[in-house]
Amino acid sequence: MKITRTLTLLVLAASLLIACAPAAETTPAAPTSIAGAYLSTEYADAASLRNQLAFGIMQLDGTPNAVTAEQAKTLIPLWQAIIALSGDETTASEELTAVQDQIVTALTPEQLQAIAAMQLTNADLSAFYAQYGIVLPTPVPGVTKVPGSGSGKTDAEKAAAQATAAASGQTTGTGQAARTFLFEKTIEYLTKIAGE
Repeated sequence: MKITRTLTLLVLAASLLIACAPAAETTPAAPTSIAGAYLSTEYADAASLRNQLAFGIMQLDGTPNAVTAEQAKTLIPLWQAIIALSGDETTASEELTAVQDQIVTALTPEQLQAIAAMQLTNADLSAFYAQYGIVLPTPVPGVTKVPGSGSGKTDAEKAAAQATAAASGQTTGTGQAARTFLFEKTIEYLTKIAGE
């Protein structure tokens, strides 16, 4: 009986110690963009959240939800940061997301809802780029691009394709300049609105 009582007390003491012990630390979840609370990529050919923001801001021009001069002054350095971070190979995606979130908070809920209602697509962006003579390679829906799949072309075939594009006044969408062109046009638009 004495052994049973001792074991019972030990079990109770151990239970109390476990109950009073600090909780194990949990790993925080990866940060998500607050843009996703307003915008969606869950529709056919949806543009990325960042591209929806950039193109959407320009599309708000002339509407009751157009960006104000004060907002434009706040947004310009944020879009400049997006361009700078996009050009740095050491940039973590969390850094770009953080700046994108600052862009979202500089806009009103009504502006974000208006952009979301546009349901901007990659086809919309391709049409925008085409106005400036830029042809971007567009992904085929449901097909994953295989790196080096174009490497079967000879140098002569590649040169001929580039010459054809140049002759038609088109710029092919490769390189950093093409990737940030939309953001640069957004900055130009915001600079005009800000009156700078």
